Amino acid sequence: MKNTLNFRIVGSGPTGLLLSIALSKFGCNIFLTDLLTRNKLINKNKTYAITHSTRKILCKFRIWEKLEPYLFGFDTLSISDSLTSSITNLSFNDLDDDISSTKNIGWVVKHSDLMNVFFREIDNYENIFFMTPQKLLNKKILFDYQFFSTGANSLDKKLLGFVDIKKSYNQSCLTFKVSLRGNREKRAYEIFRKEGPLALLPLEKNLYQVIWTSSTLKSIERLNYEKNFLLDNLSTILPEDWKLDQIIGEFNIFPISLSLNLQLFNFKKIVFVGDAFHTFHPVGGQGLNSCWRDVNTIFDIFNKNFTITKMDLILFKFKYLSSRILDIIFTMLITDSLISIFANRNLFLFPIRKFSFLLLNNFIFIRKLVLNQMTKSLIYSRIK
Repeated sequence: MKNTLNFRIVGSGPTGLLLSIALSKFGCNIFLTDLLTRNKLINKNKTYAITHSTRKILCKFRIWEKLEPYLFGFDTLSISDSLTSSITNLSFNDLDDDISSTKNIGWVVKHSDLMNVFFREIDNYENIFFMTPQKLLNKKILFDYQFFSTGANSLDKKLLGFVDIKKSYNQSCLTFKVSLRGNREKRAYEIFRKEGPLALLPLEKNLYQVIWTSSTLKSIERLNYEKNFLLDNLSTILPEDWKLDQIIGEFNIFPISLSLNLQLFNFKKIVFVGDAFHTFHPVGGQGLNSCWRDVNTIFDIFNKNFTITKMDLILFKFKYLSSRILDIIFTMLITDSLISIFANRNLFLFPIRKFSFLLLNNFIFIRKLVLNQMTKSLIYSRIK
């Protein structure tokens, strides 16, 4: 690739930062920009689940070993259904042989730790320039391609005129950290309830991230609860042996939607990446992992060519979308089906829910199929 190529990345969250690192490998100039300052981008009270496909991608870009000290692995995943009182515990022994040696189903990382590692990484590259939109505008650079990783509610999608297909769940996620006693260390939880799933991700010993899905009105109501009252409310849902101590840090709330942005109807040298491209229900923790699979695809497309011509850049968008669409649609169908079947009080679905847990608890190949699809995704074997 010629050094004269200039790429602009709008949005400097985890997706934009990884994309800048990936594209910098080709020797082009990467102009990374965001409305927020570096400190504000880092200091957010969020947590991410990391899958095995993501581990392979981060290893590919030589970031995994730098991030590893900040990761907390979980070796068991407890899935339960409050309506049918069914439960199953999936362990690392249910993983495929090629990934079971890690002794972890997945990992959890704090947003601030992740962002610090990424920013330290881009500081090592002389061809990545992080600056404000105004400063970048003043430079009057002609960009060969632009990548937008500005999130699910990006105004850029409306301004640029792309078609956005969206389904609202009329739900929001309330997230916060809790300290507790009595839990099994290194176990994550997914509890299906009529109002929506409740996930608990271990951050360290006796510290969990709560991701509590319910109607938007109910989430806002809980956001305004006194902390002690919220703890009492939460304790009625959790396993009986859990002893909640206190809520730590700030609350966050974010809306949930299913969306897909169709960018095929124009020849602008612009693509959306990550949540700006697609969103899913957070059940199963596929959000950030699917965003980073976008980055991996972009890297692979560019990596096939020794030099990139103008025609390559014109066709890039179509190669990118065609390569990603199957994984995105499949993830949408799986996550939406889980909510449609397990997050309600529909008694007609009771037999299906009961039978699903019966299969998981009695057939090893079903456990392996479910667990490995969650953590490896469709593209694991293609990550080189």
